[in-house]
Amino acid sequence: MNIVALTWPMFVEILLRTALNTSDVFMLSGYSEKAVSAVGVVTQISFFLVIISMMVSTGSSVLISQYNGADRHQDSAKIAVASIYLGLAMGIALGVLSFVATGDIISLFGLEAQVAQFGYDYLIITASLTIMVTLGIIFSTILRAHGYSKSPMFINLFAGAINVFGNYCALYQPFGLPVYGVQGVAIATVFSQFISAAILWYMLRDKKIDLPIGSVFAIPALFYKKILRIGIMNAGEILSYNVSQMVIIYFVVQMGTASLTAYTYAQNIARISFAFALAVGQASQIQTSYFIGKGWIEEILKRVQQYFVVGLIASTTITVLAYLFRFELIDIFSDDPEVLILTAALMGGSIILEAGRVFNLIFISSLKGAGDIAYPVKIGILSMWGISVLLAYLFGIVFAFGVLGVWMAIAADEWIRGVIMMFRWRSKKWLRYTLT
Repeated sequence: MNIVALTWPMFVEILLRTALNTSDVFMLSGYSEKAVSAVGVVTQISFFLVIISMMVSTGSSVLISQYNGADRHQDSAKIAVASIYLGLAMGIALGVLSFVATGDIISLFGLEAQVAQFGYDYLIITASLTIMVTLGIIFSTILRAHGYSKSPMFINLFAGAINVFGNYCALYQPFGLPVYGVQGVAIATVFSQFISAAILWYMLRDKKIDLPIGSVFAIPALFYKKILRIGIMNAGEILSYNVSQMVIIYFVVQMGTASLTAYTYAQNIARISFAFALAVGQASQIQTSYFIGKGWIEEILKRVQQYFVVGLIASTTITVLAYLFRFELIDIFSDDPEVLILTAALMGGSIILEAGRVFNLIFISSLKGAGDIAYPVKIGILSMWGISVLLAYLFGIVFAFGVLGVWMAIAADEWIRGVIMMFRWRSKKWLRYTLT
C-alpha cells in the first residue's frame, strides 16, 4: 500500500485513457470538425454511463481495501464476487436502455443535423455495449484494491494501441479499406474495451485472487447492500457533476460550433493537466481505506495533506507548461482561427480551474476511502448546480462572456467545493463512518 507504488501505474493508466480519448478527437479532427463537436457532446453522455458503472466499483474498492486492512480476507473475496455480478446486471441494463433511447438523447441537445448524425452513429455503438466498460472497471478495481496497480496499466496500454490502430483503419484507408468514419471509430473503441476486459479477467485468475464465483447465492445480501449504499451515494455526486456538465454543454451549444469545438479541445488538453492529481487521489483512497482498517488514523490524516501539496504543484506546473505551448498544441487539432483563439483563452483559464480541481480529486477521494460519502455528495450537488451551472448561465449566456465565462464558472465551483472538502478532512469527522 505504498503511495508511490499505487500512484505511478495509475498515473500512466490515466494518461493512456486520456490519450485514448484524445486520439479519437485528434484523428477525427482530420476527418471532420463537426465529428469532433459530436464526440464532445457524446463524451459527456458516455461518461454518464461510466459513472453508473462506477456505482459498483467504488463500493467494492472501499470495502475490499478496508477488509484487507482488517485481515478479513474471506469477506473481501465475497465483496469482489458480489461486485462482478452486480456489474454484469448493470452493464446489460445500461446497454439495452442506451440502444432504445440513443436517438431521443441526442435530440435533446438541439445540434446541427450533421453533428447530430455523427453523435448518434458514435453513441449507438459505444453506449449499447457499455458492459465492456463496466466489467473492465470492476476487474481493474479488484486488482488495485489488492495492490496490483501495474497490471491494469499495461493492459490499457495494449488496448489503447488497438484503439488507435482501429481508428487509423477506419479513417485513413490503409490496405485499400473504405473510410468507415465515426462508426468505425466507435467500433474500434468498443473492440479495444472488450480486449481490455478479457485480459483483466485473465490477470485476476493469474494473480490467484480469491474469487469464489460459484458462491453467488452464499454471499449475504448485506454485502450487496453495502456495495450499493456506498456506490449510489458516490455515484450521486459524480452523476450530479456529469448531468450539470451536460447542461453546461447545452449552454455552449447555443454559442455556436466554434465554441463547442474549442470547449472539447480544451477539455481534452485539461485532462492531461489533472491526470497526476487524479492518480494521487485514487491511490490515496485505497491507502486511506487500508490504513483505517489497520487503525492508523493520525498517519493517514497527515499523509493525505502532503499528497495534496504534491498534486497541486504537479498539476499547476503541467497546466502552465501547456499554456506556454498552447498554440503548438492547438495547431495539432485545428487551423480554424476562431477555434484557436477560443481554445487558447480556455487554456489560460485552466491555470485557475485545475488548481481548484486538485482539492476535490484528493480530499474527496480520501473522504470516500474513509467511508464518508454522504457529505461530499450533499455539498457537491449544492455547489455544482448553485455555483457551476448557475454562473455558467449568467456568465456565458446572460452577460455574454461566452465559453470563457462558462470556464470560469466551473473554476468557481471547483475552488469553493474543494476548500470545503479540505476542512472536512482536517476536522476528522470522517472517523465516525469507518465501515469495518
